[in-house]
Amino acid sequence: MKKIQLMICLLILFLMYPSESAAQSVDIPGDIAYILIDSKTGQVLAEQNADQKLGPASTTKIMTAIVALENGKLDQKMDVSQQAVYDIGKGGMNIGIMAGEEGLTLENMLNVLLIKSANETANIIAENVAPSRSEFVEMMNRKAAELGATNTTFVNPCGKDTEKEDAGHLSTPRDMAVMSRYAMTIPKFREIVATEYYKGMPVTNKHDDWGILRNTNQFLWYDNTYPYTLDGVEHRYKVIGMKTGYTAAAGNNLITAAAGEDGMELISVVMHVMQPNKIYGYSKELLKYGFENYSMKKISQAGQLAKTVPVEDTTDGNALLDLVTESDFECMLSVDTDPQTIQTRVNTSQPVKAPVNKGDIFGNIEYSCNGVLLGKVNLIAAKSIAADPAITEDAAVNHTSAETSSFSYITFGILLTLSGFVILRMILRRVSKKLRKRRLEAKEP
Repeated sequence: MKKIQLMICLLILFLMYPSESAAQSVDIPGDIAYILIDSKTGQVLAEQNADQKLGPASTTKIMTAIVALENGKLDQKMDVSQQAVYDIGKGGMNIGIMAGEEGLTLENMLNVLLIKSANETANIIAENVAPSRSEFVEMMNRKAAELGATNTTFVNPCGKDTEKEDAGHLSTPRDMAVMSRYAMTIPKFREIVATEYYKGMPVTNKHDDWGILRNTNQFLWYDNTYPYTLDGVEHRYKVIGMKTGYTAAAGNNLITAAAGEDGMELISVVMHVMQPNKIYGYSKELLKYGFENYSMKKISQAGQLAKTVPVEDTTDGNALLDLVTESDFECMLSVDTDPQTIQTRVNTSQPVKAPVNKGDIFGNIEYSCNGVLLGKVNLIAAKSIAADPAITEDAAVNHTSAETSSFSYITFGILLTLSGFVILRMILRRVSKKLRKRRLEAKEP
């Protein structure tokens, strides 16, 4: 009886005092949808309701920018239609571009799209990069599917609320993270989303001055660094950009890319927050969790031996070659992960034949943790190894012989063709003479 009572007491204490790992969980309400990933590998660090389909609002413009950057040219001139200017949705963000405005380029529109989140720029881009806006949206959906964002359907390029609930302009935190991670591999995209102010709008036939356009992303205002603690030491991560989004139906959405002092880069996605003053707090909480519980760790260093392989066609016939790592390898791991537990897989080119030059690449080594590929490093030759001269000479003789043989066959073929042509010509001439003779004989009385 006493043992049972003791067990019940221990169970109550366990429920009252969460474990250390639970205490480190993200402090965000259970109805909020979010995900946090490593930008380099796509590894998920934290998630909640990450596959819930929600309205992405203006975070849609991330895919609009991807399609535009991959299919348009930055100096391409933009035609501005009345429909593009007017069709921005109820309360849609805009900067007052007018129908028939001249002198605007795709680069101008991309900056305003991602910095000021103006809806008309999304429509203008779509109508100029594709034959029509609907065809541009099809390109957006194809690209999303190609990237693996299989729970996403775009209906328009700007993210405005659709009039019908069944229209289906929807995505998920997981899909938005996938698309955002890809977008950050595009240098021009990274440059634009990290910009606090845009001052590059040109004088046009409709505007003498546009003023200074400030980013809607408040993370980039003033000091864009934020604190976190790692191993008892205070550090700061830097927000390096991404995208805001809001509509009455979708609520507040925010996608954030941030880099820690050790170079680790995270992407957080928080969606469908109906209180406007909460979205940045939830995003900070999510990023803080990531930087405090994960860090960059060196797994291997340049010149580290990975494998020794035999080399064929050498002087002694028994040469061995050390394959070493071409560079250092660092990756993101949880703070309690022992680097020694990382799994490695060596992939080499076989067989290796002389001659070998120091630094030649002969494969790679893959690093993974819990089934997630962390990265690869090339394996290179640690030294040079000469080929056996006799084998080299034989190879050269064989190569010359093969070339001679090939030349002989080609020459023979050409001669045979020419001979056939000459013979055919002679036959045709004889036939022609006979026909003319017969015609002349037929004409005589």
